Formats: sequence, structure tokens, C-alpha cells
Amino acid sequence: MKTSNDQNQSGFRELWAYFQTKPVSIWLLLGLIGFGVVLLMSGDPEQDNSRKLVKERHIEAENYQVDSGSDEERLEKELAKTLMEIAGVGKVRVDINLTTGNRKIWERQTRTSKRVNQDQGVINTEETIDDQLVFAKDREGRDLPVLKEELAPEIEGVVVVASGAENSRIRKLLTDTVTTILGISSHRVLIIPGK
Repeated sequence: MKTSNDQNQSGFRELWAYFQTKPVSIWLLLGLIGFGVVLLMSGDPEQDNSRKLVKERHIEAENYQVDSGSDEERLEKELAKTLMEIAGVGKVRVDINLTTGNRKIWERQTRTSKRVNQDQGVINTEETIDDQLVFAKDREGRDLPVLKEELAPEIEGVVVVASGAENSRIRKLLTDTVTTILGISSHRVLIIPGK
């Protein structure tokens, strides 16, 4: 009984014998295989340049991101200044923990092109999507990405240390003030009495 391995080898041998009798066929087959390999490896140089340009501009856009550390410090100072103005609060220190910093959403231009080919009764559809940042020149002539939307940082929690926080009325005032100013729920605010 022949195994599938034996059958595969005999099929290969028959194919090899066929090509040995027709030397033009083997060269044609090898040529087609070589052409296919070259085609696969070459790619589209215009598309590669486009990707490189998009990548370079994406790096430029990232350089305009705001550091979340500066957002935290700015918010902490502004909030502490406001809280110290409440009667009876005393000395205040504020720590804000941000989930994210300011997030910027850049304007993008997306182009979709479809190409339909019919070859030997077979319909092939090729779809190409090109997504790029939109750039505009500033006053100095530099290309800068166009800002579509800027989202405020997401606040995970706030700790307020206040010398007057031993009083429950002051603690309530501090909690209400922080939740109102930052637009967060009270379970994200911790008020601690300080020295």
C-alpha cells in the first residue's frame, strides 16, 4: 500500500520528468517564479516615501504634545490658591493625580481609492487607504499639524491637605469646591487635616 508521502514523491517525479522533456517549459517556470519574487520584494517606492513622510510628520506632531506633569502642577497651584481663600481653611497643599495629560486630536485627511480589474473572468478589487496629517504653515513658514480638538486631562483623584480640615464644615466646603472646580465626583477627593 502506498503512503501519501510516496504518492507525493511519485507526483513530483512525474512533474519533473515532464519538465525534463520540455526544456523551454522549465525555464519559463523558473522565470515566472523569479519574476514573482522580484515583484513581491520591490513594493511601491512612492508608497514607501509617503509612509516615511507621514512618519516624519507624525514625529513632528508629537513634539507639540504638552507634558502632563506641567498640567498637574498648574492645576494644583490654581486649586490651592482658590482653596486658601476659603475662610477657616488655613494652609493648603493639593496633589492631583491625572490619568492622562492634555490630549490633542490632529486633523487628518483620509483618501480611499478602489481599483477593479477583470482578468480572465476573475474580478479583483484593490482598495488603498491613505491617512495623513493635515499641515499648515505658521507665520515663520514652518509646517505644523492642524489641531482639530484638545481634550482636557482626565483626573483620577485629588488629595487636599488643609490645616483647617479638622472641622467637618470646612472639610465639606473643600470637597464641594474641588468637585465643582474640577468636575469630578466626591469619591475621588480626599481631604486630610494638616499641621
